Amino acid sequence: MPVATGDLLAALDDSAARLTLAEKELALQAFISPDALINAEIARLNAQAGLDTAITELQYLLSPAVYRAEINLFEVQRVLDEKKAANAPAEEITAAETAVTRVQSLLNGARYTYTAEYVPYYFTTSYKDETTGEWVEAIIPPSPADITLARAKVQAAQLSLDDARVYYERLSGEVEPCTDLTSYGTLTSKLTSACLAVQTAQLTLDNTRLIAPTSGTVTSVSASVGQSVGTSPVVALASDELFIRFYVEETDLALVKTGLPVRITFDAYPDDVFQGAVTRIDPELVSVSGANYLSAWATVELPAGKTFLSGMTAEVEVIAGEALSTILVPAQAVRELAPGSYAVFVVAEDGTLKLTPVTIGLRDFANVEILEGLSGGDVVSTGTVETE
Repeated sequence: MPVATGDLLAALDDSAARLTLAEKELALQAFISPDALINAEIARLNAQAGLDTAITELQYLLSPAVYRAEINLFEVQRVLDEKKAANAPAEEITAAETAVTRVQSLLNGARYTYTAEYVPYYFTTSYKDETTGEWVEAIIPPSPADITLARAKVQAAQLSLDDARVYYERLSGEVEPCTDLTSYGTLTSKLTSACLAVQTAQLTLDNTRLIAPTSGTVTSVSASVGQSVGTSPVVALASDELFIRFYVEETDLALVKTGLPVRITFDAYPDDVFQGAVTRIDPELVSVSGANYLSAWATVELPAGKTFLSGMTAEVEVIAGEALSTILVPAQAVRELAPGSYAVFVVAEDGTLKLTPVTIGLRDFANVEILEGLSGGDVVSTGTVETE
């Protein structure tokens, strides 16, 4: 029987799974109550107030001018980093770099004013000398530890506000309650649990239905209506899309990658070459005739008028690299003088041999591509016969 991708092949009794899902969804809706929404709004407002207070304290220690300049510098630096990462046009990167330089200069000026004017004005204190009895004025600026602690408080307050805002958006319906659970914080742990319970129940319900993963033909069914089944296969499906499994020597692991084109010759059609592409490489080696091989899979483009059966034998050639209009010499002609250094013997007109350094490119078991060192028409020696 032919089936299409997504068709229902078989289904288990799903009454228990449906009941569980309904119960979990009811619990989720009960959790998102008007009282919960009010509490979430209060938490959001409190978190915003906490952030405002933390920023005010940091501005007092740094001065408002330094604080604003630091924020502006962070923003223009972020823009510059994004443009560099995106390989933006040179003029855009130059403009962003100019903005960073300008804001850095403003920050330097604000810091100078902070030291020369702000600190003496706001952090001058007076005390009575115990020895002389006189009142003495002293400038005591904020310590680095005080400023670091204030920055940490701002960051913590910002995270709390982000959590509270996400929580409120979920409960208010501005965002689907159970999307992107990774963005939840401590305030949303109960809602996260409720959403995960619904998702788990939905997954259980989905698993009661066996769906065709691809189009094809059902070749066998080993179960009947009402029968209890275990983990053994109950439906066999022959896919309309042809895949071929092939084996590659372990030493060629670096050359085989998904997406590479392949050429396939079936024993049943020795005069035809079929095209395909590597789709998967198995994560472990397999033993074939006592030797370890890399196991891989490839698609096969199906031509009209050809019959293919499961278990057919074929030869697969993976195209790891390709060069056109290039110079090739037999592999036996290439001498490796040192690691990465190669040469060939060029046959001169008088029959003498001249050792000529060459730069090689692609190679297989029979031929080697020559990138530099030879010209078309040169005759090279393989050591036993001369080949042009």
